[in-house]
Amino acid sequence: MRLVIIGSGNVAHFFASRWSVHHRIVQVISRNPEHARALAHTYHAQFTTHLHEITPDMDACILAVNDDALMEIAAKLRLSHQLVVHTSGSQSIKLLRNVSPNYGVIYPLQTISKNIPIRHPFPLLIESSHAEALQQIRLLAADISENIQEVNSATRRQYHLMAVFANNFVYHLLAEVKKYCETHELIFDECLPLVAETIDRVAAYPAFSQQTGPAKRNDQQTIRIHESMLTDEPELQALYRIFTHQIRKRHAHD
Repeated sequence: MRLVIIGSGNVAHFFASRWSVHHRIVQVISRNPEHARALAHTYHAQFTTHLHEITPDMDACILAVNDDALMEIAAKLRLSHQLVVHTSGSQSIKLLRNVSPNYGVIYPLQTISKNIPIRHPFPLLIESSHAEALQQIRLLAADISENIQEVNSATRRQYHLMAVFANNFVYHLLAEVKKYCETHELIFDECLPLVAETIDRVAAYPAFSQQTGPAKRNDQQTIRIHESMLTDEPELQALYRIFTHQIRKRHAHD
């Protein structure tokens, strides 16, 4: 298939690298001319910063942009018949219904950074306007992942919400742990085996069954000590109290 990629960020780079094996990237469109040029150069494609200069000589157009840009592009872009898909976890497929009669979604349920390889298989959540579009989307999806799940927009949005908790919030929490370690001259790397063991256990057992710690035991003395240690760090103390309250509530009858 001949592909146009709109966007030049992490997802655009990742998808382009996978699709270039069996398909042809013919054009890259991005607001940033340097990024557009760099991505296009990698695959010997054309590039432009102007949406109205999109080439008609394509089979599919991939909108790999953030949600604000996606809404703006969907309001302006008009194709005659070519497939158009977006890669957003939170936006409805209906956003594309005026762009082309053939439209859909390919959403990777994974954190993607163009300079960091993905080490684990991950699912792609797909959706389509009709059977013909679905066939094309499955063809593209097969180059990205072996785990392809057809779900509607509402279900994909729920997965995206849970991904924010499982990924974005975990990153933030570990960043706070690292900051605390640096402030108190502790070695953050000493915590990493614990993090790795936690993830391994979640993959093998129900997370609820693996819960440990003072909150689960309702160890009030330790909880009070911990809270007092965080007096000078009210935001971290607030996080501690929220998690402690939730864990105590969930395990009250253990």
